[in-house]
Amino acid sequence: MVSHELKTPLVPITGYCEMLLESGLIGELNADQTEFIKKIQSNSYHLKNLTDKILQAQRLDMQKQSWDIQTFNIKEFMNDIHLGHKGMMVEKNIEFINNSPNEFKVESDRNNLKEVFVNIIQNAVDFVPANTGRIEINSKQSGDDILFSVKDNGTGIPKEKLEHIFKKFYQADTSNTRTHGGTGLGLSICNGIIDGLGGKIWVESKVGLGSTFFFSIPKKFSEKQ
Repeated sequence: MVSHELKTPLVPITGYCEMLLESGLIGELNADQTEFIKKIQSNSYHLKNLTDKILQAQRLDMQKQSWDIQTFNIKEFMNDIHLGHKGMMVEKNIEFINNSPNEFKVESDRNNLKEVFVNIIQNAVDFVPANTGRIEINSKQSGDDILFSVKDNGTGIPKEKLEHIFKKFYQADTSNTRTHGGTGLGLSICNGIIDGLGGKIWVESKVGLGSTFFFSIPKKFSEKQ
């Protein structure tokens, strides 16, 4: 209920920003005014994304998530993931590798599976070093399942924190010197999506050497009863 109420005022905020930025609609803006309105607009989009995450986490918890099941080609899917995230690697000059040459099909929720990759890759980008960072995505058949992985050479996760990493609002780094943002919902949502698709998700990590997130889903979706 609170999440829905938070979204309500965002509609006129983003709407008025768009109107103000449309040339000639209300009046001309100078450069400073345009910059400030773009910042308001950007932050309103950010707030909308945060509330959307809270709503999705709640839907997954209550098993109210709807699934859009379709048959798709894994090689094409992994190529789309790779291409769609290349721009994210530019600022830190990260090496981004797709090791998914095999072509096979799966029946599952493509968009929600993509969101799992988005959350994990975004985390990896935050924690790998600039210029020497490396992120590798992979997929392969494993019996009746498809096994995916996202491997990085980032800071790694302490052993005692691994069991908590998929809990809602959990942050591995809660120190006063924490430099990485986030709500602690991303990995919780990943866990909920993979569980809803009938699969499993886990992580292997060593401090200073990096982390590898693994998640598997059945080749053919079967809705939970």
